Amino acid sequence: MNKNTKIKPAFIGVIISITIFIILAIISAFFDLAINKALYNPEHSFGQYFANTGELPLFIFGLAACIILYYQNFFADKKKNMATKVIFAILTFAGCFITLYYFGKRFTKEDLLYPLLYMVMFSIFFTILCLVCGKVLSQDTMNKLLWFALFIIIVLALSNILVQVFKVLWDRQRFRTMTEGNPNAPALLAELCPNYKGFTPWYKINLFKQPEYRTDSYRLAFLEADDDAFKSFPSGHTVAASASFSLIILPDIFDKFKRYRVFFWAVPIVYTLLVGISRIVVAAHYLSDVLFGGYIGFAIASLTRIVFLKKINFFKIKPFSECETSESCA
Repeated sequence: MNKNTKIKPAFIGVIISITIFIILAIISAFFDLAINKALYNPEHSFGQYFANTGELPLFIFGLAACIILYYQNFFADKKKNMATKVIFAILTFAGCFITLYYFGKRFTKEDLLYPLLYMVMFSIFFTILCLVCGKVLSQDTMNKLLWFALFIIIVLALSNILVQVFKVLWDRQRFRTMTEGNPNAPALLAELCPNYKGFTPWYKINLFKQPEYRTDSYRLAFLEADDDAFKSFPSGHTVAASASFSLIILPDIFDKFKRYRVFFWAVPIVYTLLVGISRIVVAAHYLSDVLFGGYIGFAIASLTRIVFLKKINFFKIKPFSECETSESCA
């Protein structure tokens, strides 16, 4: 079977995803504000749940990478190996601490719905993590997981750096800051921003040319009410949720997962979609914000996978070498 035949399914997927992206980008260019007005319901349990847990994949996969790296033997010298283990042990501890601190602040909210559900979810996660990691896995499995850890690091680093750069460039005002009755809106909202005057379409890069109404006093009033008032585009929550796309490389590393490849793509897509919708419901973002945020994570994971499978010749893992002659890797 020739190379062109092998990659055809991948190209079909690319064409479908790009088509969906273009359609949604056009829709959001005209109806961003209308969609937010229609879906606005910041107290809804669905929106609040993902507002508090939507970023979890970022922390889960970051911790997973640290744990995998801890169990690697990078050097023949025992002292050097011990030094690297100490470093990754410290990073793992720091990751756990940051995770608990970040989400713990959300558990202390007096108006938080279903706090027991959150506690149970985190307890299950850490229990499973402790059971499946470490010496329970063979060294051969750990060696293969090294490439999974590298994939995670690349996807998380590139997607989050890119999103932060976009946030600065677009300097887009959040919908919640322009909505009367929202705690993130300033007291002088009616005077400063009547009829959602602060809204700008996604294709306008505000850093290069600020709207005339955005005076120093205007920005200060909104920033005092919401530190992230002008960081709407793209959605950081949705990018964090798209960290779940790290899963797509696992069927290429482990043969036993290949028959379930569709689930390793479907789960991240569904989860990222749910988080994206929830961000619109709670008025944190527009459709275009979550669209670009989700596609940044998806695109970087997909491109990184292609590089891993097609361009890096020093991979010695059996499943990767089999991908050179297997249609299933397309």
